[in-house]
Amino acid sequence: MILYRMLQTLLAVWVLRSALHLVMRLFFKVKREVVPPVRNPMLLKSASILAKDIREGKCKSEDVIQAYIDRIQEVEPYINATADSCFLDALKKAKEVDTLIASGKYTKEQLSLEKPLLGVPISVKSLFHVKNMACTAGSLLFSDLKAIEDAPAVAALKTAGAIVITTTNVPEIGLDIETSNKLYGKTCNPYDTNRTCGGSSGGEAALISAGASVLGLGNDLLGSLRIPAHFTGIFSHKPSRGLVANQGAFPPQRPDELLEFSNPESSKYLASGPMCRYAEDLITSMKVLALDDAVRMKFDQRVDFKKVKIYYLTEIQSPLVLPVDKDIADGLQNAVSYFKKKCDTPPQEVKMPYLSDINRCVISVMMPIFKDTKALTIGPKGLRLNEKLEFAKSLFGKSKLCFKTFLNLNSSSIPLLYRKSQTSHYQKMIDKFTDEFKKLLDENTILLMPTLPVAAPHHSESLPVQLSICHTSLFNILGLPATHCPLGFTKKGLPYGIQIVGSQSNDPLTIACAVELEKVFGGWKSC
Repeated sequence: MILYRMLQTLLAVWVLRSALHLVMRLFFKVKREVVPPVRNPMLLKSASILAKDIREGKCKSEDVIQAYIDRIQEVEPYINATADSCFLDALKKAKEVDTLIASGKYTKEQLSLEKPLLGVPISVKSLFHVKNMACTAGSLLFSDLKAIEDAPAVAALKTAGAIVITTTNVPEIGLDIETSNKLYGKTCNPYDTNRTCGGSSGGEAALISAGASVLGLGNDLLGSLRIPAHFTGIFSHKPSRGLVANQGAFPPQRPDELLEFSNPESSKYLASGPMCRYAEDLITSMKVLALDDAVRMKFDQRVDFKKVKIYYLTEIQSPLVLPVDKDIADGLQNAVSYFKKKCDTPPQEVKMPYLSDINRCVISVMMPIFKDTKALTIGPKGLRLNEKLEFAKSLFGKSKLCFKTFLNLNSSSIPLLYRKSQTSHYQKMIDKFTDEFKKLLDENTILLMPTLPVAAPHHSESLPVQLSICHTSLFNILGLPATHCPLGFTKKGLPYGIQIVGSQSNDPLTIACAVELEKVFGGWKSC
């Protein structure tokens, strides 16, 4: 009863703050700002092309790294996307790369095969452990922690020759679709700094979209790779379940420990994957990150789109889910129309009425994760904070935790969102989702659908969007690959895109479709 009253208070405060923010914005209009356009041609090359140019001596890694450092320093006052940077160390590593290439010790072919990202700068979401860098999860609770080893996915990228130049901002403990916390502050959308960049890989999305990173590593629990990519106009890929290593993606009490959830079921919904401005870099990075050799080999295979079958879903009809914005609906239809000309079998619209209770099903499977996260932060495995006291303090901004974090950690206790007595029903529904998608998707079939029904909202106004993330979280539950592909801009000048979903381990096909759509719709466009 006490917890329920706490949650009622939190909801009321959140709604009140959101309403107040809206009123203030309408009455006191703040000028829209966008980041300065990219002027250095080197910043407009894909990671794949940069790696090739570095290997062939057409440019130096040191010059590439310096160009990205300069761009970060130029856009940071606008977007505030970075967490912990390592510019000097990156420049030192770049010089070592240039020396290695000049030595002629390895052939270009050897470097292409063994070090496909040699000398290329990358950014990493600060939920990952990066050796000798802060691993704070955007929380004051972990502000003094530094990682003493790399997370496996980070290590894989480094082994491929990539050079980390910075880590990027996240929501507190990674539990929001807005990127803001008390440790690093608020990250803004490069196309309109009055709007959010999304979350929880928001810092990554903002930095990449602003032309200040060419390739980044993020992770996705409810849509955290795809939602920020949708808001900022870049590409991202949520891999199939188990295809990319997830360990080392949260700061436990000791930074030398890689987090393992106490409930093994919890970790299977998380997926680590790439974010970038150019679709071909999804292929390059996934060939590095993928743990399955059979899947990795398929990334090089040419796709015959005449044989590909396209399904498309225009909306999810569920209580509290927002209707799809007309610009996004039109963009989806444009993609469908293109494939209608490209494929032998005409695209077919599907209706999924069985998704009507999707949000409660999502919360039912997220409960163990919320429970583990709570235990690892404020609970018995963490700092053993007095939750009731910290909750009261958070209402006045005096707690180390944001009040919204308390709400997200306890969302399963809100009857409107979840009823524990219906757990078996939710599991039966999830089993039905699984069966229906197995019937729908095979190795030559994809599903196109909105990533979210709306473009980026203003800061502190994401409440109406929160329950629409079922568009993305559905595929965390099912473990299916989903690639976000930018398609253009709304009439308000905001980026949007769609997601391309495939069958289990069919990541190469969803990414190939993104590469194809990039050719037609142009992909990422500079501010």
